[in-house]
Parts: sequence; structure tokens; C-alpha cells
Amino acid sequence: MRTSIEKATLPVLRVAGVAISHPERRIEVAPGHTKLDVVRYHERMAAWVLPELAPRPISVVSFDQARSREDGEHVHHRREEDDDVGGTFVRVSDIADVVRIVQNGSCEFQTWGASFPRLERPDRITLDIDPDPALPWMSVQDAAHHARSLLESLGLGAFAKTTGSRGLHIVVPITRRHSWTEVRVFAQGISEELERRDPTLFTSLAGEERRGRVHVGYARNADGRTAVAAYSLRTRAGLPVSMPIAWSDLENGDRPHFDIQSAPAVVAHRGSDPWAAYDRSRQTISGAMRRAVGV
Repeated sequence: MRTSIEKATLPVLRVAGVAISHPERRIEVAPGHTKLDVVRYHERMAAWVLPELAPRPISVVSFDQARSREDGEHVHHRREEDDDVGGTFVRVSDIADVVRIVQNGSCEFQTWGASFPRLERPDRITLDIDPDPALPWMSVQDAAHHARSLLESLGLGAFAKTTGSRGLHIVVPITRRHSWTEVRVFAQGISEELERRDPTLFTSLAGEERRGRVHVGYARNADGRTAVAAYSLRTRAGLPVSMPIAWSDLENGDRPHFDIQSAPAVVAHRGSDPWAAYDRSRQTISGAMRRAVGV
């Protein structure tokens, strides 16, 4: 039996300089994985994860309780003059901050649609391709391509990523010239225009009311609302990953799936980054674009 003195001299496991307690702890939503597996994932994916998290306010989700958390000294309060909705957010600056959040019990990262320091001006539009669970993957692909076609007809380029669930996110980088209200109303117009063009595929109704159709969600485009970050794990069985993909990945009929085990190998060996042009693709929403979708 070890004495208390012997216990105190046991080596401390550190990752990115952060002491990891109970690395053997099993993850409730993914029994085959441990806390250390989740820590190591973020260490291996630092070059991809950090650029998605550091520029933006984030919220985090516990990998056991799957609930939003505020993480101690890393919670930053919004200034009153910036506040339309209120609340708090987490801010990270390096991979040690990310590992510290995992050490404290979270692994899913959700980001705002705005970047520091101008949180009152969103810099992306996120459209949530959210299918009825009964629909085949081909319907999700069709919905994504229809949405991309509409955006291109408006003069907007877009990027795609998996959500780690059934659907996809279509993300449009924009200039910081628009208010939250302007962006949300425009995103709603896109969703409603898709329904007008093909009401058999699209619906403005969410949840159980979708009834065999795809809902294109626009509510994430509001002050303080979040969307799962690219390369983030999800607090779901198997710890799936929200992964940027190329549009060509939506042409072969296979559902793209990435998880804690496969994602690091994918980013290490793929020939090119499908989001490489993201930061130089910011676009401005024009009056003509608004009118084209009825707003």
C-alpha cells in the first residue's frame, strides 16, 4: 500500500504545460475513450483547432453532462456597450487554454459568428442544413448543393463542414459591415427563398415539423448564438468531429464522417485544406442580394 508521501511523489502528467488529473477517466458518451484521449486529440490538432477558437468568443460543453459551462478565470464578461443579448463567453489564446478547458471537463467548442475586437459586427453567416432524421443522405447533399447554387447566384462563395451530427453547415465569410440584425434577416431570407424554390425539399419548420424535408436554420446568426467550431469534437457517441470538407466530398453519395480517431489522420494526409481560401473570401451583403431573397 502506498503511503501519502509516496502518492505525493508520483509524476504529474502534463500536456501543453497543463497538469492532467485522472487521465484514465472514461468518457461517459464514448466509453471506449478516456480523458487523456481527448486531451491528446487537442494537442495533435492544435494547428487546426486554435485558429478556429482563438479569434472568437466561445462556449464549451461538458463531455459528461453535455451542458454549457463557464470555465473559471477564462470567462470574459461582455462590456455593456457591446451588449444586445448579454451573457458571458470563454476566450482562449493558446493551446494550453484549450487543454485546460478539457482538463476541467469539456470537449465541445461552440463559436460566435463574430471575432475580436468587433463583436457587434458578425463576420460570417452560418446556414444549418438540418434534415428530418428519416431522410437519406442524398437529400442532405441535394439541399446543400441547392443552397450553394442560390448563394452563388447572389454572388456569394461558401464553405461546407460536417456538424458531427446528421447535417451540414454552410459558412459564408462576410466583411464586418453589417449588424447582427441585418445578417440574421438576410440568412432568414435565404432559408425562405430555398423553401419557395423547392417546398418539397425545404421547409421553414424545424424539429418534428420538418416531416420529410430539410430545415435550413438561420437562428445561429444572432448576437450571442453559437455554432459548433470546425475541428471540434461533439459530445455524442464515438466523439464525432465537425470537419471542413470540399464541395466535391458531397458528390460521391457517401456521408462524410470524422471522429476523434480519424480526424487527425485526415488533416495530416489530405492534399489540401478545403478552407484554405476562407480568410481571403470575405464578401459584402449588397442591397441587390437582399432584394433577391425578399428582404
